[in-house]
Amino acid sequence: MGAARRLVDADTGEAVPYAPYAFTGGHTQVDKARVEAITESKDFTPSQKFLVLWWIGVSPEGMAPLRATGADIAKRVGMTADAVGKINRKLLKRRILIERGRIGNYRLYRISPYIAFHGTGIEQREAIKSCNPPEIPGFQNLTPARWEAQ
Repeated sequence: MGAARRLVDADTGEAVPYAPYAFTGGHTQVDKARVEAITESKDFTPSQKFLVLWWIGVSPEGMAPLRATGADIAKRVGMTADAVGKINRKLLKRRILIERGRIGNYRLYRISPYIAFHGTGIEQREAIKSCNPPEIPGFQNLTPARWEAQ
């Protein structure tokens, strides 16, 4: 192994203090504008919004699917398997979820890489080439100019 690398202040040449993350687990890059559009939209039910946020948190690294059935997900989130299935199908239709495989009759999903991605920026750029952008009502109205005005 090589020597540990440290950040150095370009002006003073002094080492920049290092502080480890105070968080456990992996970190995900999230498109804040798309999540804002989903959570503020009247076109999504509270349960749909909840599952979008849940999918952001549980989708594996890269483009791998979550290996779980609707019944597995239902137990984890406190819903019925029918409700989870219905919501997942609606999110799939809007391309918020993407199908990434099957086990028998079970579809395997993950969150769209346009919304959230666990991996490098280069990997995310490659991932979005494999799917179309999600359909999120109100997303086109969220622009950087709107954020600056707030």
